[in-house]
Amino acid sequence: MTFHLAIIPDGNRRWAKQHGLTGYKKLYDKGFEGLTAITETAFEQGVTHLSLWGSSHANIADRSADFFSSIDHAFRDNVLKLANNPAIEKYDVHINIIGEWRDSLTPKTVEVFEDAIVNTAHRKGRELTILIDYSGARERTAAVTSIVHNPDSSIPPEQLLRERSWTGHLPDVDLIVRTGAWQDPHNSAGFMSLLVDEAQLSFPELLWPDFTPTILGEIIDNFKMRERRHGK
Repeated sequence: MTFHLAIIPDGNRRWAKQHGLTGYKKLYDKGFEGLTAITETAFEQGVTHLSLWGSSHANIADRSADFFSSIDHAFRDNVLKLANNPAIEKYDVHINIIGEWRDSLTPKTVEVFEDAIVNTAHRKGRELTILIDYSGARERTAAVTSIVHNPDSSIPPEQLLRERSWTGHLPDVDLIVRTGAWQDPHNSAGFMSLLVDEAQLSFPELLWPDFTPTILGEIIDNFKMRERRHGK
């Protein structure tokens, strides 16, 4: 049985403002800081598929050169660290990076991402998906455009839409955890919209840098105790 957990790590900028942290690179490094421990806890708690939203398409498009350089550097450094972390081997993790990053990030960063994907492709125990330069709305548009240009009547429409989508190979999301949004709980940019029809939601009352493995463990324990009726 699969257990797909998706995390939207919101609140980095508010946390940085509260703590006097300046500089885009420092901001994104802080956001990545606890990622390994969070990932380990998720897999220890039975998560088979972990999806993390690294940045939306809007986060990267039409930004200043200083911002882009900082975020590009942060992504390169931290994905490299994550790919080389012993936890990836321990849990037999395949790393997947989804989004339009091949068209937006620098060649050096793209190379690091491609290496992380290729070098873990043989692993079958868990799957870690990082969404970078990602928009669910753009994912849907790309899928529909593909179907319009290359239809296939032999496949049911719902299945075909999923097959043509960027995230369609993943199982449905079981639980979405979004930090930093408890006062305005919502999804954003159609996040994984083809996979979240039956997803449960959690909005812990804190900003992402304050999110800990212990808190994640409590959220997962709570989720496991819920009765999932799926509309029945």
